[in-house]
Amino acid sequence: MTQKIYDKAYEDRLFACFQENLPEKIYDAHFHISRAFAAACGYPGEPYQQYSQFMEKYLGRKMSGGLVMPQPSRRHTMADVDNENAYNLEICEKHNLQAGLIITPACGRAKTESLLDKYPQIRALKPYLTYSVKENEFESDITDFAPEWMWALANDHEMPMILHLSHYRDMLSDESNIRQINELCAKYPKMKLILAHCAMGHHSMKLKWGLERIKGIQNIWFDCSGSAEAMSIYYCLQAFGPEKMMYGGDFDHAYTVGRIVSFGSNFLGLHNGYVNEDSLYEGYKYEPLNNGQECLLALLQAMELTNLDRQAREDIFYGNAARMFGVQS
Repeated sequence: MTQKIYDKAYEDRLFACFQENLPEKIYDAHFHISRAFAAACGYPGEPYQQYSQFMEKYLGRKMSGGLVMPQPSRRHTMADVDNENAYNLEICEKHNLQAGLIITPACGRAKTESLLDKYPQIRALKPYLTYSVKENEFESDITDFAPEWMWALANDHEMPMILHLSHYRDMLSDESNIRQINELCAKYPKMKLILAHCAMGHHSMKLKWGLERIKGIQNIWFDCSGSAEAMSIYYCLQAFGPEKMMYGGDFDHAYTVGRIVSFGSNFLGLHNGYVNEDSLYEGYKYEPLNNGQECLLALLQAMELTNLDRQAREDIFYGNAARMFGVQS
């Protein structure tokens, strides 16, 4: 297609639905700021301004805070990681945000702990599978990119660690993931494990099967960033309760990615450029919604299915994260 076509009537009605159901205070528990992304988009202002304007456009209100992390990359050198973390801390200082610190196996405990001591705005550790010691990060065990020293450090500081699971074929239901989550959460009970993206719950049934194997672990939480499957969020709410769920916008993926759905025995991303729009029936040739809109809709649907009261909804959008990251209300 040469011209973008928007279903304005649907988007207007969806926006009205958001305004009816969203609380006034929203804390974004999972988003990324990247100078490289802003430059690639040709955005003239600072990257945080790009983020805040994007979020306000579909949320209909200003953010009440957030935990921001650098965008991980396979191309990062150790110097790149240091520079991205330094820039991230500048953003937090300027905009009164909390920081997630990107850490790799090469960082080491001593260097990481020195940063925690120096920068109190660091409120979470963020290992990531692209820094795995294995060549194929998508088939890495948790400790290949989050070695045990990270868990011990988080435990000693009683702080959260945000984990993006590998083993993409089975995700949470993968036997290695289940075993290591059970063992490490038991060994380090003061560490708070946040399973990002509803534990990579893009396949709702495999997520459900995995949740049955970790249910009852007390030091597990979830953020629903990037989760466009309402049933996946629903299963997390059913297994762990609304007090363990936090809203996350997942910018800049929210800006660049479309809907991610269960598909056969795995999942599929329906992103711009992935679908041959010219082959579609005329009624389907609308510009897709962004991932942020799709995921917010899924969260509201899951909360409706769970019949959550007003306080639980407010906690998912603000209170749970504020308590997790030590935000003064």
